[in-house]
Amino acid sequence: MESEWVCDQTRIYLVEPLRHYYRERQIVAFVGGNSFVYYPPDAKYLGPDFYVVRGGTQGKQTKWVPWEEGGLLPTTVIEFLSDSTESRDRGEKFCIYRDVFKTEDYFLIDPETLYIEAYHLEKGHYVANPPNPDGWFFVRSLGLFLGVSGPWIRLRTPEGELLTSGRESAQAERLRADKAEAELQALKEQLNRLKG
Repeated sequence: MESEWVCDQTRIYLVEPLRHYYRERQIVAFVGGNSFVYYPPDAKYLGPDFYVVRGGTQGKQTKWVPWEEGGLLPTTVIEFLSDSTESRDRGEKFCIYRDVFKTEDYFLIDPETLYIEAYHLEKGHYVANPPNPDGWFFVRSLGLFLGVSGPWIRLRTPEGELLTSGRESAQAERLRADKAEAELQALKEQLNRLKG
């Protein structure tokens, strides 16, 4: 079972914001987390914590079945390490993502320390992808950066803007509405003073 932190981290701060970002920009990709990805030839499956299938259509899928989706497999994968999964994430899954899925960007993240290991596929091999001087990693398969912001792993644009969760977007909208209401009230009071 995934920890509550990993579930919140994945759904609220990765899946939701990236789906919203892609919808706004009409970018075609499937964004999933904590669900199964099946793969040929024997219909085996893995359950990545977070994954993106560039070119995949976002529908109501509860799993990703490539032979029903034009043969597409995840182009980006993030696994959050735990004592029970770390050896598999670094061993079997590492090899499957590299050799079968040919996942372009693979990340291993320690939920306790938020330490990020990044790998990029080059000529069939995973090569360590170092962070920028500010500690953020460029995810070539997404065209975005991945890094630590507060107690969470977040995505941000090349311009430095964090991809916001639905909750954060609603809070920002509420703050804008409150500010506009306060400005309108101040203008009404000023107008009344001028009239008086």
